[in-house]
Parts: sequence; structure tokens; C-alpha cells
Amino acid sequence: MRRVLRGLAAVTALCLVALAFLLAASPFLDGPVGPMPGGALRAGALVALPSHWPEDAVGPTVELETNVERPWSVTTWAVALDGALYVPADFLNPVKRWPSLVAADPRVVVRVRGNRYAGHATWIRDPETIARLRAAFARKYDLAPDGRAARAEVWFLRIDP
Repeated sequence: MRRVLRGLAAVTALCLVALAFLLAASPFLDGPVGPMPGGALRAGALVALPSHWPEDAVGPTVELETNVERPWSVTTWAVALDGALYVPADFLNPVKRWPSLVAADPRVVVRVRGNRYAGHATWIRDPETIARLRAAFARKYDLAPDGRAARAEVWFLRIDP
């Protein structure tokens, strides 16, 4: 039993060291690594935001860079609705730092399918648009339209040129 506990402690310590390394290195990487935030989005052509986003132009996730002075990037969901690109922001999750960074400075870079687009994040406040966005996210991500996600406090941002 003692041997098993020592082995488990060693594996746990190794995992913690690897996690600490990823956290320390993340600002220097090209964007996020899976669920871990990263630094500036460097790879991919920087192109103008399209005037109309088709619904199928956005993959399952996008990468969003905030904080121009010290870039911070995350992987997040996104939908195209009425030709505009939207991302959700969950302010009630204390682990998420990026929504407050966008609130302080709305300049963003979003990477979609390998291309980078510089833009401006606009907070959506219209209840009708928010309801339509909730429905669009529920459809795309197979969420129950009346489930927990439908009741969660989520703010939506439109990525504008």
C-alpha cells in the first residue's frame, strides 16, 4: 500500500510540475493550448473581418485574444447569426479572466479556421437578440434549450470591424 501511495504522489507531483510549466510558458505560446489560456495569436494571416459571416464559416471553437498590452488568448465557442460573429462571456466563472479584460479594452483578435481578424468586441444588451443567441448556441452545441445553460448568466459579444 505504501508503494502505491508513493507512486500516486510521484504522478501527482509530475502533473503539477507540468501544469505549472504550461502556465508559466502560456504567454509565450501562439495562443491557447486546449483549455489553458495563452499569449498573442501569431500564426495565420491577418485579414479583414468579413462583412457577412455564413453560419458554416465558424468551426466548433475560435481563439480570442484580448489585452493588447499583454496579450491573453482563450479558446471559446462562437456562432454566426445574421451575418455577425458572436462569442459568449461568462462573468460568473471566477476562473475566466478574459471578460474583464475585454470590458477594459474592447480591441480583440479572433482566429477562425487559421485566419486572424482584428476587431472590436461590442456587448449585446438587447433581450431579443440575446434570446436568439441563446437559441443559436443551444442548436450549435446541442444544449437543452430549457436546461441549465439556458438559465446561466452569460453575456454575448459581437465581433465588429
